[in-house]
Amino acid sequence: MNSEIFNNKVTTIIVSFHSGHIIEDLIKSIDKSIKIIIIENSLNSKLKTDLEKKYLNVQVVIPKKNLGNGGGINLGFSLVQTEFSLYLDVDTIPDKNMIDILLESTAKLKNYSILAPKVKNFKYTEDLYYDHNKEMKYHKMNFITGCALLFNMKSLNKTGYFDENIFLYYEEHDLYYRCKKIGLDIYLVDDAKIVHHGSSSINKNYNQEIQLNRNWHYCWSKFYYFKKNYGYMYGIKKTLPNLLRALRKYLIYSLKNNKENSHPHLAEIQGLLASYFLRKSSRRPKIS
Repeated sequence: MNSEIFNNKVTTIIVSFHSGHIIEDLIKSIDKSIKIIIIENSLNSKLKTDLEKKYLNVQVVIPKKNLGNGGGINLGFSLVQTEFSLYLDVDTIPDKNMIDILLESTAKLKNYSILAPKVKNFKYTEDLYYDHNKEMKYHKMNFITGCALLFNMKSLNKTGYFDENIFLYYEEHDLYYRCKKIGLDIYLVDDAKIVHHGSSSINKNYNQEIQLNRNWHYCWSKFYYFKKNYGYMYGIKKTLPNLLRALRKYLIYSLKNNKENSHPHLAEIQGLLASYFLRKSSRRPKIS
């Protein structure tokens, strides 16, 4: 596929948060003719200057505050002027022809909202598939991992963007739910491949604080998603095991005076309680 078609068809969106150590690996893996919009949630203006100077196809946007993953992607969506947008986690590396294959697939599939490449070394269990015909190269899915997603912008305008009440986790579950609710399918494209390193997007110096933040938001967002789409009591039913498990482990480690292991479970408890009491997703990483 030539550069003119690339420019007219797709814009890549990346959300960065203290990811300067890894982001250029991803940029270099993307054809230079494709525009890349980076939402820099750690508000690093030096990274913006360095990347825009080095890569002519890169635009780095510094928001007024850390928007989280879904909010960052939404800001990227608002700047897209192409027919499709491709979101990539900053710790992914697409195969050389992945974008070509996804774009070619858009002409072969109908009534879809999102296409996703197959993540190498990710185990796709049967419950993820809505319709799994192993002889086909395209599969309707109940769920696809959100590290790499090609959005049909017209369909996205029908479903709405990511719910910005969610700072982290379950934002893709919520969007998929809305897609399926109005009859728009999500597909896995087998021939399009990508590597996802996972948990390597943020500088390792911040590991402890990032773990606390992730634990808090995972629990907050899980209840919020189920409460929003299925009702308050169903949300309690789905998350009560998380609360009981977190309480048990927190007590065990606290009795041993093991703060390193007790604090992550305390963060889970705090996230769930905040969500149960309908408080906003307020926790942010405490990184200077």
